[in-house]
Amino acid sequence: MFFAKLITGMAKFEIVENHPKWDQFVEKLECPSPFANSSFLKLVDTCYDGQSFTLSVVSSGNIFMGAALRKVGRHIRPAPPMTYMPLIYDKLSHRTLLDAQIALGEYLKKNFSVIHYISATSFFQDVRGFQREGFGMQVLYTALSDLKDFDIMKVEQKQRNIIYKAQRENIAVEETRDMEPLWDIYISTFDRKSIEPPYSKDFFMALPELGEKIRIYTAKKDDGRLVGFAAILLQGKCAYYYVSGNTHEGLSLGASPLLMFTILENLKKEGYSYFDWCAINLPRLANFKLSFGSKAVPYFALYYEPKWLRMLKAR
Repeated sequence: MFFAKLITGMAKFEIVENHPKWDQFVEKLECPSPFANSSFLKLVDTCYDGQSFTLSVVSSGNIFMGAALRKVGRHIRPAPPMTYMPLIYDKLSHRTLLDAQIALGEYLKKNFSVIHYISATSFFQDVRGFQREGFGMQVLYTALSDLKDFDIMKVEQKQRNIIYKAQRENIAVEETRDMEPLWDIYISTFDRKSIEPPYSKDFFMALPELGEKIRIYTAKKDDGRLVGFAAILLQGKCAYYYVSGNTHEGLSLGASPLLMFTILENLKKEGYSYFDWCAINLPRLANFKLSFGSKAVPYFALYYEPKWLRMLKAR
């Protein structure tokens, strides 16, 4: 555990690397990020180069803001499974939040040469402190579903018809922990798009090790034939879309819409408040995710580059 003390304005902070109470801080928040808990970070470390770590902004012994990050040498950058390298924070006044961001920004600039990308997610949108410290910012979008009033009528008519079709085809949705049959579907899903799959087989197969933080659902025909799957991550009162796949048959039968509708219904019954669809920056994915009545919400990808790198890119 590493400590660094900084004084910004009238507030005194400690920036602590890998604070022993990090997980307790994450767990007490209403809607933190699943990409911030140590079980997820440890799983990434077993399958990818680099080292995950957390930075906590501490005052009077209490954590009230922090970031889950990954370093490769003096660079900060995510491994493929990290949809976000998230900033998270407790309830703060706008002045304290600003000072905390400045302190964290100063620490990052001092200790790392390039930073790509720290995410201020849909629950963390005030990034003025990082802007003051010279961080750049990309405006990206996710889709957020409010589960408190979710029902089938929130889904667009075209998507509802596909869900009804899948129900008539007797497609059953159930949970699983067996990843072996899902790997082939995952690979074939990306092969159809001529895209390299983002997750390694080692990481994909190890996802059940996240325990209660992950749920994996399958869609099956009444004869037991597997036609699709979807995995979600859980943290606090929020759930997060993570990975999915379909067979050719599953696509034609509407397995994916039925899967996601069933998942959202179950989450609502269990008292979850929000479902984060984790990025809608590709139009095809955006159309699907927004068709469930979700709202487009901006989030910010923060980055820092030295002057020489910015000049090189500008040539």
